[in-house]
Amino acid sequence: MKMIRFDDLQLFVRTAALGSFSQAAREADLLPGQVAAAVARLERELDLRLFVRTTRSLRLTGEGALYLPYAQDVLAILR
Repeated sequence: MKMIRFDDLQLFVRTAALGSFSQAAREADLLPGQVAAAVARLERELDLRLFVRTTRSLRLTGEGALYLPYAQDVLAILR
C-alpha cells in the first residue's frame, strides 16, 4: 500500500501555486532541496510526473494539472 505524506501534498500544492521550489521552501521555512525531495517522493508514490523542471522554469505537467484539484480537496478535507 502506498503512503502519501500530508506534508508532501501540502508542498506540492504550494509549489504549484507559487511556481517555485524556492518560494515554497521560504514559505515553509525549508531548503529548496527539501521541497524538491518532497515533490519527488510524491511523484514516486503516485507514479506520475507532476512538474516539468528546467533550470529557469517549473510548470505542472498535464498529469500534475489534473492531480492538483484532488490534492487541494484532500487538504481541505483534512484541515
